[in-house]
Amino acid sequence: MSNSYRNVRPEIYQFNLGKFRITNILDGYFHREDMHPFTATNASAPEIEKIAKQHFLPFPKLEHNFVPTLIETSNALIAFDPGFGKRAPGPSAGWYNRLLEKTGYSPEQVTHVVISHGHPDHIANLTTDGTPTFKNAEIIISRTEFEFWSGDSPIPDFRGPTRKMFQEVVVPLADRCRFVEPDALLVNGITALNAFGHSAGHMAFHVESEGAELMLLSDTIAHFAVSLANLEWQFSMDDNPEMAITTRKRLVEMAASKNAPVIAFHMPFPSVGYIEKTSSGFKWLPATYQMNI
Repeated sequence: MSNSYRNVRPEIYQFNLGKFRITNILDGYFHREDMHPFTATNASAPEIEKIAKQHFLPFPKLEHNFVPTLIETSNALIAFDPGFGKRAPGPSAGWYNRLLEKTGYSPEQVTHVVISHGHPDHIANLTTDGTPTFKNAEIIISRTEFEFWSGDSPIPDFRGPTRKMFQEVVVPLADRCRFVEPDALLVNGITALNAFGHSAGHMAFHVESEGAELMLLSDTIAHFAVSLANLEWQFSMDDNPEMAITTRKRLVEMAASKNAPVIAFHMPFPSVGYIEKTSSGFKWLPATYQMNI
């Protein structure tokens, strides 16, 4: 038997929310060796190691998932943040287009692509080999986000490649874009939420069908254990860390108060769970079988 193998893992998860069909796809993952400071730059390594041990995680190792969501309504198929595509920086990511075929959908069926923000893992798959991946889709993006990355506003030092990719991939598609503000109705039942901070115009989303609710938090939460252990801890990938903290507090509190399921892009697959308020803060409760019955 060969000692070289690829772990087999779930890659697609589907469930119903009212009359909507929700599909999560594992675009891939990165394995890292820097849980600290990657997950929290203003915490100490011992603080993060303590959280890791409480969750039986192998500090300082980390698996960082990328999980786009599709929502099928009665007259639309909306792809949220469709991953890296062929621009993935390694073989452990960029699986979206291959897995989309297994969901029963095709790129041509997608009516809307919603971009929560302009970071590479969310925009790179908008085009494939120089042509739009979703040929029939309207692209929906925050006006603030588009203007920020397409302009020359100051950016963090490490975001130079992000701006370059945005201007190469998204800006040429501007004539296909609908630019929205927070609280905009994207399609019936799906509303944009202000989640500014992780990126200049970062958006989250509220979804409702037949009285059933769901929140898509995008990158508001970076790590299921660390991010909720202390909402003041700053994720290393936040472009405006102080604003991101304010947003995280507001949206985490909202999610906890609703007792509604939450999807967040970097949660462990299938990336569906609940946020529970505890006496000391908040914690992530992964969904089990409640979506299936």
